[in-house]
Amino acid sequence: MRTVHIEAKPDHLLRLAKQKDPVGAVAEMIWNALDAEACVVNVDLEVNELDGVESVRITDDGHGMPNASCTSYFSGLGGSWKTHAKVSPELKRGLHGRSGQGRLRAFALGEQVRWVTVAKAADGRTERTVISGAVDRPADFDISEPEHVHEPCGTRVEASVPADFVTRLTQDDIAQQLASIFAPFLAANPDVRIAYQGMALDPSTVWTDMAEYPVSWPDADITADPVLRVIEWPKDVGRVLALCDASGVVLDEPSPGIQAPGYHFTAYLLWDGFVERRDDLPLAEMDEIAPLLALAREALRTHFKKRDQERRVRLIQDWKNEGVYPYSEKPAEPAQAVEREMFDEVATRISRRLPGLTQSKKTTLRLLREIIARDPGGLYPVLDELFRLPLSEQEELKRILQRTSLSEVIKATGQVSDRLDFLAALKKLVFEPEISRIVKERSELHKILERETWIFGDAYALMISDQSLDAVLVRHLKQLGREPENGKVNPVRREDGRVGIVDLLLGRAHRGSHGREHLVVELKAPSVRIGQTEVAQIKSYAEAIVSDPQFPDARVSWNFWVVSTEMADIVKRDANAPNRPPGCIAEWEGGVRIWARTWSEIIDDCEDRLHFYRERLNHDPATEHAVEYLRRVHGGVVPDAILADESTAPEPSVV
Repeated sequence: MRTVHIEAKPDHLLRLAKQKDPVGAVAEMIWNALDAEACVVNVDLEVNELDGVESVRITDDGHGMPNASCTSYFSGLGGSWKTHAKVSPELKRGLHGRSGQGRLRAFALGEQVRWVTVAKAADGRTERTVISGAVDRPADFDISEPEHVHEPCGTRVEASVPADFVTRLTQDDIAQQLASIFAPFLAANPDVRIAYQGMALDPSTVWTDMAEYPVSWPDADITADPVLRVIEWPKDVGRVLALCDASGVVLDEPSPGIQAPGYHFTAYLLWDGFVERRDDLPLAEMDEIAPLLALAREALRTHFKKRDQERRVRLIQDWKNEGVYPYSEKPAEPAQAVEREMFDEVATRISRRLPGLTQSKKTTLRLLREIIARDPGGLYPVLDELFRLPLSEQEELKRILQRTSLSEVIKATGQVSDRLDFLAALKKLVFEPEISRIVKERSELHKILERETWIFGDAYALMISDQSLDAVLVRHLKQLGREPENGKVNPVRREDGRVGIVDLLLGRAHRGSHGREHLVVELKAPSVRIGQTEVAQIKSYAEAIVSDPQFPDARVSWNFWVVSTEMADIVKRDANAPNRPPGCIAEWEGGVRIWARTWSEIIDDCEDRLHFYRERLNHDPATEHAVEYLRRVHGGVVPDAILADESTAPEPSVV
């Protein structure tokens, strides 16, 4: 017997084991068997009288592991032979594993693990090898000497001394979860049988619907176009958009990225082109195939819109046959069509909550029609009061009301009016002398603006507020899907060694590319003029980020703004340099720009964007509108002086 050792710390190896995910561990063992060209895989649990799992056994009829190869299979971390091989040696199946870490997942099943494997040796004889590992020393595996046997090839994984979460494998829906994972592979390989507790996984027996759509992709090269396969399930198995090769081997699982209330589904995007790009798939959202994912998601949305329409048509026809549908004629005007659309979607969504008696159902649907016709904004509270919807259905209903045409029109109108009111209020905060001189930057202006980041650009989203440069680094790395070395970041300091506190960090993705832009905003109280000191501060933040080796990434550009009501003449000269955009006071290599901005410039930009809507809405916010908006939305942080009636506002002091 010999012992092989993995050069890694035990806690790191146990993190790779993902001990809280026994279902994922079973799936990994099955994939390993399929990569070994198994045609039959059996998963069996030994369960005691208390329904506790005593042991787990996964058996396959694959080609096994020759004794001479076991050392390389178990001693390394990464560098699996599958990394370079695109398909299995004989059956030419696409390969799932490639990281060389799959064996560690077995520790999610038990604290003691054995692989009993039978394979052909180099001399043609059949040999059996036993490999053992224990969770208390996960870096070491004991490999037995080969024993020559007359047995069929294959591998049996045995996990005993059950791990903490392994009892999850006894839940009723585990076979269904596994069926969802292996559905495309089983569909493409009908000769393969996977059984869980004696029951063969057959996706066709558990799915409620299956559809396929070709996804036209001009960059498919010589490979066939991708195919989107959508499988719907009767119960939730976890939504996934699985990226697979054409044989159905899952290579990565990004988020589906769509909303489909009421449906449980798994989507598989099958394309051999993913095999060449498998190492880059975790960053697919920012890669050259991001447009392909967008096309697949659009096909998913179209699929579920069609399914919604089919379900809605059947239900409405049933109501018409029953005589409870509150509309008898087709809509004559566009507004009536929008109202009908909203009624149909909401009514069909809550159909399970309607009364069973015909007359009661008819009365409820008529009441729903009247509310939508007269006060669609008040619909949600009435529905909640009538039906006492559970939280999950409340969220679904809110999403419906937000995306339905009529509701969106009402919502957009209110949002534009609110924005115009806020700009009027912001002018009071930063321009009116008796108010601007008492406005506090950190506790008042800052707190208001972190909820109104649209004024810096509608495409930006708030990433952090009032946090250190260390927090900026962590958020930056997270946005890019990068992990800090050793799980920690080194402190980020300004040139003088001080900790920088960033007011606002905003971010946006560039449309049509994989790049991103970060915007750091340094706010100054309205009474503070932007001078050399303020410019030096924002430049010190930029220098700290540019010079720190943890930050650089060619996909990200940086903008740094210092904002106040006025700027000193020397700063104005830099802000109006002929070879730079207006407001830009410095440009550094690596996509870094530093800006000095005044509130008048920012407010003018916002009003230009809202001009069209102001004209259509005929909305010219008066002072009382601005004050009412601040009181309603920001009442906890707005200075008392601006919320007070003008008759009781304090007189400006005389100097």
